[in-house]
Order: sequence, then C-alpha cells, then structure tokens
Amino acid sequence: MAIEIVNDEENVLLNRRDIVFKTEEIGMSRKSAKNTLVALLDTTPELLILDRMNSQFGTQDILGYARLYDNEQNLRRIEPDYMIARNAPAKKSDGGES
Repeated sequence: MAIEIVNDEENVLLNRRDIVFKTEEIGMSRKSAKNTLVALLDTTPELLILDRMNSQFGTQDILGYARLYDNEQNLRRIEPDYMIARNAPAKKSDGGES
C-alpha cells in the first residue's frame, strides 16, 4: 500500500499534527489507510484520527486528511464524540451470544 504524505504541519495551538496524504490504490479502506499511516508515523492508533478520504476528479488518486495528537487527553478535549467513535477499533464478537 503506497501512501505518500503530501503535507505534515505542526498545529501548536491544538497540540497536534495535521497530515494530508495521497494514495493511488483503488478501493483502499479507512482501516488499511489508518494502519499504514500509524506505521509510517510511528505512533499508536489511539492518537491518530482519520478525518476523511476523497477521490480526486479525473484521476484515481485519493486525498486523505488525518490528525495526530500528542496525547489522548488533547484528542478527547478537541475531537467530537462521533469522530472518536468512527476511529475506534472494531470490537471483536465472542460468537457465544445469540
């Protein structure tokens, strides 16, 4: 999975990094994009918020926006609840409940 970081700016006021990335992979899921970004940025998934991924008109490129926080307290203070829930890892089912 080839992800290229286009822009990585330090946002001192909000204690985070605003990241713009680009990929040419068709049909890349949010989960695989987030996992690749976590590996590229050498961080934990709990501190990275994948905001959105938009396809570019006329090309196969996907432009994505992410935010990397310094700590979880800043993330919870700034990000809305729905964005935190969207980026939370999927819960594993036990299979025992019917």
